[in-house]
Amino acid sequence: MNLTVIFLLLGMVCSSTVCAGVLNDLRPCSKQGAFSFEQKIPYQPIALPAPVVGHCLAVPLHNKDKVCMQGSYPSERDDQADYFKLSYWQQGKSRLTWKSDGFLMAPAETFRLEWINVDGDTSPELVVSVLTSEGMGMGVQTSDIFIIDPQTLRVSPPITVEDYGRISGFYGKSGQACRLLAAQWQSHEDAKDSGLYAEGQWYQLKEGQWQVSSAWPKVSRRYLFRFQDQRAAATAPLLWFLDKTATILPE
Repeated sequence: MNLTVIFLLLGMVCSSTVCAGVLNDLRPCSKQGAFSFEQKIPYQPIALPAPVVGHCLAVPLHNKDKVCMQGSYPSERDDQADYFKLSYWQQGKSRLTWKSDGFLMAPAETFRLEWINVDGDTSPELVVSVLTSEGMGMGVQTSDIFIIDPQTLRVSPPITVEDYGRISGFYGKSGQACRLLAAQWQSHEDAKDSGLYAEGQWYQLKEGQWQVSSAWPKVSRRYLFRFQDQRAAATAPLLWFLDKTATILPE
């Protein structure tokens, strides 16, 4: 067997199973799990004229700063777009305002804040996760993720992920920037079999914009009983892509 054939075979192995050397040292950068209406998060209601509703949440470690969400329930008029307005406040002054799709049934439990070092510098960024929908059956949650840089007062465009805090989440290595694993659930079938898979693509934030990260490979794992139990018990992002059943997807 010549060297060319050996290298080809090694490449096939690394394309079908997650290479431990690439992802094995990753750890969750977040301690937050999935959204749950049983959580007792200290939201502060805003006095607004009906039908507009709103709540604020103090920024962790900076109690004088806050992020607020306000909006109205679906309008009967087709020409009125349904969205929530988000705002970032420092020292009692509004610094940023932007729009977001909202989970209109319960705005008080559908956005959260957390400090995460997303760009790898010496200061963490404020991650704002907004729940936009929750499905029946598996209860898959769809969320928009925004990043606020308190120094430059910029907010990133949203990136939409599924199962944030369980299957999607921020991961990193010690001393490095945390990257976002944006995962979605996909059904695949062929002539022999069919199944449901979690599939994740890595993203990094550069100059306020989301970019696909080629440093870490796309990953996939079939949703079998053990994966189901792990997902149900998760209280923080899972290292599901390190399981022996996970595979690397082609670029």
